[in-house]
Amino acid sequence: MTKFFERNSTKLTISEFYDNYKLGKYNFDAPYQRKSNVWSDDKKSFLIDSILKNYPMPAIFMRPIVDDDGKTQYDIVDGKQRLQAIINFIEGSTTLTSYFAEDSFVGEDTREAAEEIAGKTFSEIKAEGSSDYVKQFWTYTLQIEYLYDENTDLISSVFDRLNRNGEPLNRQELRKARYANTYIMTVIQKLTENDYWRDKLARLKIERMEDEEFISELLFLILDGHVLDSSPDTLDSKYEEYKNNVATLDQGQKKFECIIDFIKHLSIDYEKCKRLFWTTHLYTLFSVAWYCVKNKISAAQIAKPINEFYTIYFSKDTHYEGALKEYKDASSSRTRSAVQRKHRLEAVLKYCDVL
Repeated sequence: MTKFFERNSTKLTISEFYDNYKLGKYNFDAPYQRKSNVWSDDKKSFLIDSILKNYPMPAIFMRPIVDDDGKTQYDIVDGKQRLQAIINFIEGSTTLTSYFAEDSFVGEDTREAAEEIAGKTFSEIKAEGSSDYVKQFWTYTLQIEYLYDENTDLISSVFDRLNRNGEPLNRQELRKARYANTYIMTVIQKLTENDYWRDKLARLKIERMEDEEFISELLFLILDGHVLDSSPDTLDSKYEEYKNNVATLDQGQKKFECIIDFIKHLSIDYEKCKRLFWTTHLYTLFSVAWYCVKNKISAAQIAKPINEFYTIYFSKDTHYEGALKEYKDASSSRTRSAVQRKHRLEAVLKYCDVL
């Protein structure tokens, strides 16, 4: 018998949705979901603009989960950013667009009322006495698609398909969706939470999972035993290769933590070398530590020369020559390629006289 994906359509007003939200009926953090607050403030405001003009929006996809006591909770499969924007507006952290009244949709007979609420929060709009707009917001109809399949991997694939169109997910967010229930994602998330990275990954877009992508690049260095490029296809293939290889991943995690301990024993002055927080240099530092741990070279042996190397390299008055020039040349272009990463690694090891 031919099989089709089981789903059903319904409608909810924003008022009904928010009532359910306050009762804790929605799970916004299903394992395949991207992180929260990906949308900019402008994008959130524009959605509210559309709602108050009753423009349509795409359907929200939810997965009903009924427990043994008959209570239902809904995983948000697609539409998380839209629903969070609506909640943000209701609760005061998102405003209506400042150009709400400038749309040609607004007629001259209603422009004055539209101008009065432009750029304001929901509580300010209610205070204005703009009951028509308040009613429009609460009664706006959300199109809901319920997905009933119990196979989480299949639901993850639906999320993947939905997000290949519309608001695009980056490659790491797509990996999170695809590998949400695999062991590799558990390990990477744990390694990302290591206190060592707290300030060093701040330059990355954490909400877009750039931190997890970078940590996975470091992990694959350990698992493969050599420097890799970080092209999307390479990372995709490594996620697939190691996704549920528990023994290898556990061993890799232990080695990863040993490497972090090694780096800590180098006593690098990050205040003087703040550019080390750039992922180009962080990857090199990690790979140097990986090489040393692998070849039983102690932190004490390279602590002085590596601190000297980075202090000189990041100095404005440096004349680059020898290993310093090799490192600089390998940091000027294609910095995430395997070849340039290897050149930078070798330059530091030469300077420290351990290659």
